[in-house]
Amino acid sequence: MQLKSEVHWIQHPDGYWILRNPEYPTFIQVDNIDKNIICLLGKRPIPAIANKYDLTIQDIQQLLQKLAATGMLEGTEPPPKKFSLAQILFFKIPLFKPDEWLTENINKLRWIWTAGFGFVLCFFLGQTIFLWLAYATDIVSAHQQVWGDFATAPTNLLKLGFATMLTIFLHELGHAFTLKHFGGIVPEIGLLFMCFMPGMYTNTSDQYSLVKRKQRVLVVAAGVIVQIIIWALGLWLLLASPPQSFLQQNSYLLMSAALVTVVLNLNPLNAFDGYYLLVAMTGINNLRKRSLEFYFDLLRRQPSPEKTSDQAILAIYAPLSIIYTVLVLGYMLWLVGNWILTFNFV
Repeated sequence: MQLKSEVHWIQHPDGYWILRNPEYPTFIQVDNIDKNIICLLGKRPIPAIANKYDLTIQDIQQLLQKLAATGMLEGTEPPPKKFSLAQILFFKIPLFKPDEWLTENINKLRWIWTAGFGFVLCFFLGQTIFLWLAYATDIVSAHQQVWGDFATAPTNLLKLGFATMLTIFLHELGHAFTLKHFGGIVPEIGLLFMCFMPGMYTNTSDQYSLVKRKQRVLVVAAGVIVQIIIWALGLWLLLASPPQSFLQQNSYLLMSAALVTVVLNLNPLNAFDGYYLLVAMTGINNLRKRSLEFYFDLLRRQPSPEKTSDQAILAIYAPLSIIYTVLVLGYMLWLVGNWILTFNFV
């Protein structure tokens, strides 16, 4: 029993190791002792490895199960995901595998991640914010024009839906191309349904094999940056178009779609980009789970294994996440109850 030939090690500056299999891709995070044990697999008998590191056979078996579950060992592959009730409210449908196409086109776009382009982009967005504040009256007028006429409101609502879909698609390409730029693998892009609301997702799990925190932050932030650029372009088009024109209406709808999705995405208390951006910025993987475990340790009066520098973030995040979840679920139950009462009285 040994590792597959394509599996390789990545040393993380925080002192641990990442074992990465680019075939799927999958990865596991281990310490120095586990790395030494894994490197001895297939070279020494399991009992001898256990004795060398003062472990039990069960400890070695648990490590082997992790390796098998991630397809690291010869003759193994990740098992299919088991069905759970949570999948009724949250499930994904893969559409296509973009990695080969991304590899073919990434060199044409590498200028996007240069310092020069970053400077130009910051200047452009700064000017856009200035225009947003200076021409607030014109923006309000465009809003009234789009939504003030009941006859055209359904058509505009449909256009807003298409603009949102386009924005989300470009948002996902932002994630995909940024991860590919840093050498990652993007195995799939697909549809996402959360509480029966459609969206899109990009499998960027390979970002966790990037050892530089700045790179992980950029992978997560890329989608939001794309949305902000779309918002800015929509605003410039709106201000440059004739009043009450077709171009002005559609520019406003494009700008609105980008702005609304940015606000939703940046919420760190939901499983959107805001949460994963917070994870990338803090370096605390599985932030929600670890914040809850932090409080469980307090209740059991056990010392927390978390670093002192991380404990303040963990202590803040858990209660905010719980309060947000309770409020959202309470609001949804109120809507359902209100709908049932209305239906019964009708």
